[in-house]
Amino acid sequence: MNQPPDLILPTRLIEPVDRDDFDLHLPERGGRPPVVVLVHGLFEQPPPVSPRRSPFFRAYASQLAHRGIAAVMFDHELTGGMRYPEAAATLDRVLSAVRDSSEVEGGEVAVWFFSGGGPLAYPLLAAGHDWLRCVALTYPLLPTEDIPGWPSLSDALRGLGDTPAVLTLVEHEIPAFVGGQQALLEARPVGLTTIDVPGAQHGFDTGPDTEHGRAAVLQALAAVAGHLIAAP
Repeated sequence: MNQPPDLILPTRLIEPVDRDDFDLHLPERGGRPPVVVLVHGLFEQPPPVSPRRSPFFRAYASQLAHRGIAAVMFDHELTGGMRYPEAAATLDRVLSAVRDSSEVEGGEVAVWFFSGGGPLAYPLLAAGHDWLRCVALTYPLLPTEDIPGWPSLSDALRGLGDTPAVLTLVEHEIPAFVGGQQALLEARPVGLTTIDVPGAQHGFDTGPDTEHGRAAVLQALAAVAGHLIAAP
């Protein structure tokens, strides 16, 4: 009952390096690789296994490391309900620490948001960081109304500009999530790539295991990696 979910894609896990505020998964080839920061979703109550240590996010991070990209996983305040301002501050702090690290290339960063972590993308994008190479959103919750003190979709899109974005959508989404996703699609960002998963539900990448599901995970991984590592 309390068994944490795993990624549907079979994965050889890479043991992360504990850097206090985050876990760093490094590729085996060495050097200073580009880096993806993974941002978990919303939990009304703290989960039995923290997202940072869950097999699901360890698998995503390891998949990126196998592609020559460092991956960072961390816990933020959305493990205790809708504490978005605090979670945004934690994300900023982790991004700063990651970019200052000598183990990665701090000017080549992607940030990948999942589910209820989606609103955290708006402050990041609105800031218009020149080091952001890609943003990925997997079945995201995105605000549909202006929230006082929080950037709007328009603010986020202005900051995004032509930075590549990878959006994974499921056919049978949670109804409350559909409006925000549709608003992003209708805005037509220049660099947007959309991955549709037919027949799938929210959280499809934890199972059941289907051909469409695995293909979507692989496509998202390839898209994010492709924006960070030039093709040979």
